[in-house]
Amino acid sequence: MLAKASARRVSCSKSSISSVTSDKIIRHNSSVLLDPPPPSPGLPSLLPHHGKKPPPYHLRQTSPYLLKVVSSIVTIALLFWFVSISKQSNRESFNISYISYNGERHELLGDDYLPKEPMPVALTDHHGRTRWTVYIPQDQDFPLAPSIYADLCSQSEDLAAHVASLAGHDRFHLHKHSTDYYHIDQHFMDIKEAEDHGLLPSRKPAPETQSGTFASSTIPNLTSTGDNLNTTTDVPPLRVCERSLTYVLESHHAGFGPALLGLWLAYGLARHEQRAFFIDDSHWAYGTYSTFFLPPPPPSCSPPPPHHRLPTPHSAPHLLVSAATAPWTYPPSFTTHFSHRHAPPPLRHEPLFHLLRTGHDALFHLPPQDATYLTQRLSQLHATTPASAPLIGVHVRHGDHHPRQPQYRDSHLPLEKYAAAARDMATRLTSPAINASSSSAAAARLVLASDDPAVYSSPVFAAALRAQDRILLAGKPTSAPRPQEAIHRFVDESPGWEGGFYKDVFWGLGSGARRAGGRDQMRWGRERERPSELALQLRGLLGRSYLLDLAVLAGGDGVLCGGGSAACGVLALMAGWEGMRGGRWVDVDEGVGVWGEGGFGWW
Repeated sequence: MLAKASARRVSCSKSSISSVTSDKIIRHNSSVLLDPPPPSPGLPSLLPHHGKKPPPYHLRQTSPYLLKVVSSIVTIALLFWFVSISKQSNRESFNISYISYNGERHELLGDDYLPKEPMPVALTDHHGRTRWTVYIPQDQDFPLAPSIYADLCSQSEDLAAHVASLAGHDRFHLHKHSTDYYHIDQHFMDIKEAEDHGLLPSRKPAPETQSGTFASSTIPNLTSTGDNLNTTTDVPPLRVCERSLTYVLESHHAGFGPALLGLWLAYGLARHEQRAFFIDDSHWAYGTYSTFFLPPPPPSCSPPPPHHRLPTPHSAPHLLVSAATAPWTYPPSFTTHFSHRHAPPPLRHEPLFHLLRTGHDALFHLPPQDATYLTQRLSQLHATTPASAPLIGVHVRHGDHHPRQPQYRDSHLPLEKYAAAARDMATRLTSPAINASSSSAAAARLVLASDDPAVYSSPVFAAALRAQDRILLAGKPTSAPRPQEAIHRFVDESPGWEGGFYKDVFWGLGSGARRAGGRDQMRWGRERERPSELALQLRGLLGRSYLLDLAVLAGGDGVLCGGGSAACGVLALMAGWEGMRGGRWVDVDEGVGVWGEGGFGWW
């Protein structure tokens, strides 16, 4: 018992010493608690564990350091990410795809790889959506060749359909696009929008070098200040138009009438859509616009950059229209939109007629020398015509244009048909009292114009008066002499105008001989031949003669024409809607004021 008690006292003494010692350690060396050495296996732990094993010492040493390193890496990574996003939003290099002329699809990897030729391109906007536009390099000459504009329209159709399919649009969406003339393609991106977002190179500052005349569809009462876009004046530069339509007077067609109809229709459309209207005549086969008409009034804004003027789609802010783009500018949906769908022809085409007439009223203003002659000539004709007799104009088109009637498709309408139609018109336009005396046909005065000099000497029109004698078309040197009062009588080295107007004769003016074959096709190509000064002079006289003939014929009480020619369409517009519906205009090829289902097919 004593031995056991003695042992218990010794144990208690050791415990008290250990407790005192630890109290001294805690009280006098608090730094040991902040960074304690590894606990001795034989000593109790100074801190309670609550039943948990403490982490190893090396982990407790390295955890704060690792946390700092990881947070620094994350911060740097986020910084680089934000910088890259910022650069991407302002960059000019981007990934796009485009369709080349051979139909192949290519991938572009930056600004240095942009296509060198105009073509539709597909690109990705900042929302990740696929969009498309028509890219025209800024170093390209303006205007482009007609064949290039036609290719751009055709290729854009394919690319637009492909982009729409990527967005999941079905055939119904594409069908609506083809039937609704003013359908807006949500996948199209305008050039300016693409430049503002850094998806295409921004506009390079360069002076405007293209030539041409211009007009305004929104401010028609302005006076003209010139006929050249690069005319220098003291007027401060104007703002760029928000919306515009540029009509390019360049075509493979040799006739003057189709150019007039296309010009007037484009103007009427521009005015309907509240677009500023511009005309480019830099490559017109007939020369400059001011040779034939007064310069139209200028707009209140400046033209857009050339590479912003796109031939398609129609919703583009700055639209370019020419004979080459007509199938896309005026698709079947255009005729459907500008027509009375349930009315019979010709009432069905009244809205389209008024579009054309708007262009005629705004742009058909002859230069002073021709306008003065026109006024004098009409006064002379009306003065020599009895008051009770109608003054009827007759236009006979021969040459390379043929009638629609099957029996005359390989030839021309007999002149007797024109004479019979003139008698019928005289009967309708003459008062009932004169009709009762059966003298209406004898009292009517016929005024004749034709592209074939032989028509004037025909016995059928022996009593008819020539529409104008200011500018005459000459035949071969052996033909009958012309009146001495003619101001211009030009006889080119070509065989002459016997038989009427032929495109080969036109393209060969000033060249010394006819050029047969391939000329029209060449005009659509990329290469352009600058006509000689003599050729432009002769073509200018030809165009002025054409305009004077039509203006004099339209100045009478009625007019008749045939063959469905462009001149017949111009005369219908000059007669006006009411005049045409009232029988004051007759197409001999189809009947009294009757149009076919195609409506305006002259151009």
